Amino acid sequence: MNIDKIVNSVLLIDSDKLLLSSACDVLTGNILHATEYPWYPFRGICPSLDEPFRGIWNWDSAFHALAVSRFAPALSREQITMWFSLQLPSGELPDVLMEDGLLEDTYGKPPVMPWAAMVVDKRQPNDEFAALCYKAFLKFENHWRVSRSTPGGLFFYDSRAADPARRETETRWESGWDNSVRWDKGINRLNPVDLACYMVMLYSALEYFAERVGDRSSISLWQERRRSVSSAINKDLWNPEMGTWLDMDRFTGELSHVITPACFMPLFIGIASEEQAESCLKLLMSPSDFFPGMPTVSYGSPQFDRFGYWRGRTWLNVAWFALKGFRRYGYLAETDMFKETLLGWCRDSGIRENYDSLSGKGLGASNFGWSAAFVIEFLLNWNEDGSCYE
Repeated sequence: MNIDKIVNSVLLIDSDKLLLSSACDVLTGNILHATEYPWYPFRGICPSLDEPFRGIWNWDSAFHALAVSRFAPALSREQITMWFSLQLPSGELPDVLMEDGLLEDTYGKPPVMPWAAMVVDKRQPNDEFAALCYKAFLKFENHWRVSRSTPGGLFFYDSRAADPARRETETRWESGWDNSVRWDKGINRLNPVDLACYMVMLYSALEYFAERVGDRSSISLWQERRRSVSSAINKDLWNPEMGTWLDMDRFTGELSHVITPACFMPLFIGIASEEQAESCLKLLMSPSDFFPGMPTVSYGSPQFDRFGYWRGRTWLNVAWFALKGFRRYGYLAETDMFKETLLGWCRDSGIRENYDSLSGKGLGASNFGWSAAFVIEFLLNWNEDGSCYE
């Protein structure tokens, strides 16, 4: 693995080089590779060696692949392809496969894997990988479109659990935002704004892989579906009074009043107008909302809880998507302030699962995989033009 080469080839201050090296070490240190693991012969990167994370987790694997592609392309591809043998007949990709063989497959996770696979392949193209991805993601898209879409062109999370209470819990888990304030009135009712953006990213990935494998007749279909979801986001989810996009009740059409970093995902996919971006910037830079720690619900929310798992802590994956979106619209100085704050927390507390959004103290599991992944992305692509992510 070319970790030292990567660390020494970039212009970083010594403290950033040390942090970059630590992040790479976390990801390689979390590899579980032995014949007793149910994903063998693949080298599965688990989120943390701490309990209860000893397994391979769906969107964690996508984020691990994203960063590992910087220094170990073959290992990166394995984080994607090891899931294809677990794909259900419906096309769904399960949530988690634990080291003891337990498979959680009545729900999935946010559909970020096609996008991550596209980034991996753009960084080092591999024809066999591209073909495997396109075949699997065709079925994956069908699952989301058939089982998780609404007539208006947006999407929702769900679970196949028969018990209503269990279904609600598993649907929250499928969102990846577990106990978020966003779901306090019921998650299955909602068309989440970030989910719609992930679907735009999925269609961009299908367009890319269709070109890679020579299925040019399908490119226009994926473009049309991408534009359709993008249009629905701006038509149905933008609230001009609050100056941002919001989750919507799919039965009543009423918009939520819960402001989170998910509201900024349309910036990441580039569908915001300059006026919309400027409106969102006011929220980003407000100490009553997200400055300086990017909590998972605005500081001023009545439900904000600095120690609540997804109710006010800072998660690096969420922060990275939001900040890269603002950066795309030219807000460089503002996003630099957030980046330095967040990476400072990582230096002081280590690479942890999440952070106290007020003090920066590290919380949750230690040596956490996707936190390491986004430390790497913060350090290595902060000033890139973003073309790799489109």
